[in-house]
Amino acid sequence: MWPGYYRTSRPLLAELPLRDTIDASDGHPQWSLHARTPKPGTGILPATAWRNQVTVEIALVFTLIAAALYLFASEKLPLDITAILIMVTLIAIPQLFHSQWLLERGVDLQAAFPTVSEGLSGLSSTATVTVLAMFILSAGIQRSGLVHVLGQRLFPMVGKSELRMILIIAALVGLISGFINNTAAVAVAIPLVLDMARRLKLRASRLLMPVSFFGMLGGTLTLIGTSTNILASAILADHEDFGRQIGMFEFTHLGLIVLGVGLVYFVTIGRWLMPKKDLVRLGDDENRFVIELGVPADSPLVDQTLRQYKFALKASVQVLKLVRGDIVHIKRAEEIRVHPDDIIQVHAELRQVMDLIKSDKVEVLSVSGESSRVRSDGKLVRVLLRDARRFEGREVRAAKFWDRYQARLIGLEKGALEERRIADEPLEVGGVALLEISRTALTRLRDADDLMILEESHDEFDRRRMWIAGGVMAAVVLGAALTPLPIVVTALLGVVAMVATGCVDKEDMYTGVSWPVIFLLAGVIPLGIAMTKSGAADLLAGLLATHAGDWHPILVLMALYLLTTLLTELVSNNASVVILVPVAVSLGHILQIDFFALVLAVMFAASTSFLSPIGYQTNTMIYGTGLYRFTDFAKVGAPLNLLLMVVTSIGIWWLWLV
Repeated sequence: MWPGYYRTSRPLLAELPLRDTIDASDGHPQWSLHARTPKPGTGILPATAWRNQVTVEIALVFTLIAAALYLFASEKLPLDITAILIMVTLIAIPQLFHSQWLLERGVDLQAAFPTVSEGLSGLSSTATVTVLAMFILSAGIQRSGLVHVLGQRLFPMVGKSELRMILIIAALVGLISGFINNTAAVAVAIPLVLDMARRLKLRASRLLMPVSFFGMLGGTLTLIGTSTNILASAILADHEDFGRQIGMFEFTHLGLIVLGVGLVYFVTIGRWLMPKKDLVRLGDDENRFVIELGVPADSPLVDQTLRQYKFALKASVQVLKLVRGDIVHIKRAEEIRVHPDDIIQVHAELRQVMDLIKSDKVEVLSVSGESSRVRSDGKLVRVLLRDARRFEGREVRAAKFWDRYQARLIGLEKGALEERRIADEPLEVGGVALLEISRTALTRLRDADDLMILEESHDEFDRRRMWIAGGVMAAVVLGAALTPLPIVVTALLGVVAMVATGCVDKEDMYTGVSWPVIFLLAGVIPLGIAMTKSGAADLLAGLLATHAGDWHPILVLMALYLLTTLLTELVSNNASVVILVPVAVSLGHILQIDFFALVLAVMFAASTSFLSPIGYQTNTMIYGTGLYRFTDFAKVGAPLNLLLMVVTSIGIWWLWLV
């Protein structure tokens, strides 16, 4: 053993039931309690003793675990439905099959399986409620546009450097993922990174994988970074030897080390392992509009070139031409100094159009209407032109959108214009136009038979809401860190504040929640209860201890980390935590290692699963873009997983066990 590394003083082994002998008179197994005799010099039971402890109850729990692993891995049922099925089965077994006949033979199903209240406890668990609240808070942050604005501020620093882009992704996604749900942070970052990759002619597949991986790494920074951490904390809080919530920043120093290692990996080895090409070509001109921007006299663009000002980069647009009176500059559009009243013609996506409408540097111009400047309080509507008599071959100015619909045409969805200005461009049936319209006029537009509404958009990003949403999130984190209130309470108070201030509406409270994750949590928590009550966790820990009894604690941590990583690739990260946290606690007691250190190894391994697109939800999200092969994740992720297994295990040993 390794003196000085173990902090607990519990007895090595408790007295556990052992199948002893077969009574010759009736052939029935006889059960008794015996103190275990450890192997001389090790304090660990011989493997045969642990094998003898496999009771009927434990065997039944292991059978259910095997069935759950199969269903999770095969996805024959949705993951949340599988979890609910597990929960119902665990509750039903002691209710349906408990009998005096089994009790006489030493099989007590009611003592080994959850009661009805325990089986349903996952629905009201601290972990489930906290994750639910964090989803709503993350929806408020996402809806406010705070992450989008941060990306706008940071990405212009990239230039055309892939390396700098990775550094920005690490800063934006990695750090934010520690304070909002990391899945939500990745969801917001994906369109930002795709847009940057398209405009800078960078390979998107080499940028989206760092987005997902840094989202996972950032989730290890705080208790609320990922549902895995919250779930593990809830399990430990119910354990008699721990009995408290894990602190908000209790393992942040280790999380920063892990995030730093991931950053070093991606700027060195990881860059060489990432895909050399995208499997699909990014972005054509679909959903990208040609719009015109006016330059007011007080604009900071005046007397600068667009290239000097980095206008295209800052506004996330592509400059097509600059029109000055009767002169049109195309090739030199970004090279000549801008004058007041110049017209800048650009390609922009809908989100960028919304941003430009609120800009104080340029004015988004409309072709017709009361004013040439687009209002900021209207809705933007994509419409399909379908009346040949009204639109086919007719110039935009002649279509009279304002007179007929009280709508301003501000853009056309196409690659380039045939004419000098949008007003002179001929329309065609089947073309798509972007209109700005008031809510009142929109009602009438829906009844129009010569065009069809494809999409309605209203810019909900608001500076005031950004400050409020950011402040509420900061209050939730600081309240849990600096006051006696648990995170579940501060998170629920944060939800109330988000709703009261308009950052989240009633619809967002439901659509912003990933309900499969909630029901997954509620369904697998009873499985952890069954593992503890039946003795299955103690048995698994004992089997590990028979081999690890003479190992250095770092090797024990690495073995547990590796086991968790592999299990997480087969099932969800939350399910692997439920299965292995009780095992880690029991293993800590047997080896007299601080079990919190072992639980940390499980938490970090479950939160950093890089080997496949199904190992973690953020990997699945970027795999869905079609840019990757299945094996790309293992190629990049396997070396990082091995590196983090070593670094995390050494870090836990140094910070918690020495």
